[in-house]
Amino acid sequence: MISGAVVLLLVQGCGTPGPSTSRSAGALPAQSATRSTQDTRGAGAAGPEVTLDSGRIRGVYDGNVARYRGIPYAQPPTGGLRWQPPRPVARWQGVRDATTSGPACPQASDNPKESSEEEDCLTLDVTVPKKARTEKAGGEPRPVLVWLHGGGFTAGRGADYDPRRLAVQGDVVVVTVEFRIGVLGYLALPGMSGGGTFGLQDQRAALRWVRRNAAAFGGDAGNVTLFGESGGGIATCGQLTAPGGKGLFHKAIIQSGSCGTALLPNATGPGTPRYPFWRPLEETYAATRSAARKMGCPAGKDAAKTLACLRGKPVKKLLELTGMFTAASYGGPALPVSPERALRKGDFARVPVLTGHTGKEALVFAGVLSLLGEPVTDENLPALLRQGFGRRAEEIARRYPRDEYATPIEAWAAPNTDAMFACPHARDGDALARRTKVFAYVFGDDTAPAFVPSLPGFPAGAGHASELAYLFDVRDKPISLDGEPVPLTRTQRSVAQDMVAAWTAFARTGTPSSSGRAWPRWTPGKRVAHLITEQPGSTATRPAPRCAHLDRP
Repeated sequence: MISGAVVLLLVQGCGTPGPSTSRSAGALPAQSATRSTQDTRGAGAAGPEVTLDSGRIRGVYDGNVARYRGIPYAQPPTGGLRWQPPRPVARWQGVRDATTSGPACPQASDNPKESSEEEDCLTLDVTVPKKARTEKAGGEPRPVLVWLHGGGFTAGRGADYDPRRLAVQGDVVVVTVEFRIGVLGYLALPGMSGGGTFGLQDQRAALRWVRRNAAAFGGDAGNVTLFGESGGGIATCGQLTAPGGKGLFHKAIIQSGSCGTALLPNATGPGTPRYPFWRPLEETYAATRSAARKMGCPAGKDAAKTLACLRGKPVKKLLELTGMFTAASYGGPALPVSPERALRKGDFARVPVLTGHTGKEALVFAGVLSLLGEPVTDENLPALLRQGFGRRAEEIARRYPRDEYATPIEAWAAPNTDAMFACPHARDGDALARRTKVFAYVFGDDTAPAFVPSLPGFPAGAGHASELAYLFDVRDKPISLDGEPVPLTRTQRSVAQDMVAAWTAFARTGTPSSSGRAWPRWTPGKRVAHLITEQPGSTATRPAPRCAHLDRP
């Protein structure tokens, strides 16, 4: 099982979902479509209305943006639709209320506010600048950005990321998506259509919805940027290589999680195993059979009996299996080969890519170890390196000498950052740049507040997820150890404006820029990334780390 520390690290601001109203697992598929009609009642407050391909909705004005929330992009995957590819949403009559975000897809947490049992969760939110399009770009439709939340394929909620600043400053349409995760997103059995990839297929269904409906919000269906962070960044990279994803988006931004990202043993908590995000379909079949036995279901050759039994289990019970379904599966039609291998073969969509990570990603993992009462110290540093790097630990210790770092925490975090994030991003950037336009960044604002609160005296640095507060207003993040919000300073807000400008310039033109200056392109022979510092307007760059010592088996 993956420890709760992994979820804590990778969720990045999972807020409070709405009250659980999940249906019985035995509900008929036809019944699962009735919510659309019922939700059209009571939508009396004045607000902006748009017509979609499935019916009319009414949103809400919120200051300088218009919001349309909780829009279904597929039928609820309940009853007979549990563990099936997403189905088109049923049309509704009248005007549907779209003023409240949908719930998080089912996930478990020690914190009740971050748990959900609601399977009827395939919804999305759209945020649009309130100003008329004629104020910029001569009335041209706006670029569309589609956000995939983090959570390591097992947690998270898209609605927790408020994209107001992106929408208003960048003059773009932003869509945040809820999709299946964990056991409900990545279980598989022989003969199951789409097994092991339901979460990825939900994301593609949302992209198809955007293609059909972007114009209703003033968006350009021919200029869609898919972007995500951590688990969402890994999924974005996977969509580049998936046959069904090609043509659904025209640019991609991959933040702190690439096709080659895998978490090292013990990196996210004592006793945690190596944590890949892609695995062969056969491994998922075996995991599903083991899961079935845990649930008291038949686990023999008759996959239909196994599936029928599992569909009869309540969501709360199935969530006990989350740690067995933390990776998407390759080897089927939806994802024929490992995304990392597909990049190396050149089998991916030829779209511009912006890829990057924070400068000290693994500091957040070290912070969680401290919170768990297992801090990195000079005494246990050698053992922790052996646990993570095995027989290469002595070489790692030589290449990252302790005396070059102020604390043992930083001496541990540096090689873990390179191994889990910086070097996979560099390898994937090389593979992509051989066939398409690529830009890279390193978020190096070491003044950024940490998303996972740290103990007093913990070293500062740009840890995993620290860049998110510079792009979004994230629910309940970042916070201090006593639960108080930690707002950005005036200088940090200026850096955030630079980031929003770069991200939305990339979405508009395919080239990010800062202070009116285009970022350098990434090339395999000259691997240079734009460095985002604590200084507004910085045009600094950083070369990629040398990773040969980490590439060897």
